[in-house]
Amino acid sequence: MRIGILGSGLMGAKLGAIFARAGHEVVFSYARSTEKLKKLAHDVGSNSRAGAPAEAAKDADAILLAVHWSSIDDVLKQAGDLFARSSCPVVFQ
Repeated sequence: MRIGILGSGLMGAKLGAIFARAGHEVVFSYARSTEKLKKLAHDVGSNSRAGAPAEAAKDADAILLAVHWSSIDDVLKQAGDLFARSSCPVVFQ
């Protein structure tokens, strides 16, 4: 399963790592720096990579929204139209 992580703070990083180690393809996105995303993806391993929110959402089977409520509008704008895709479920945390 391909999982897009929108928000790579404590919750997004931990859940994304669990998903990747379980064999899912994970794209981490939306952090204060791209260096943090790259380090996170490197530390998690081969089933993960860093990307922009639009990359994380593109072709995802599931999307984890793990941002502070004040950032929801911004991350969703960067992710693009989530509902124009097929039947990708959106999970709100």
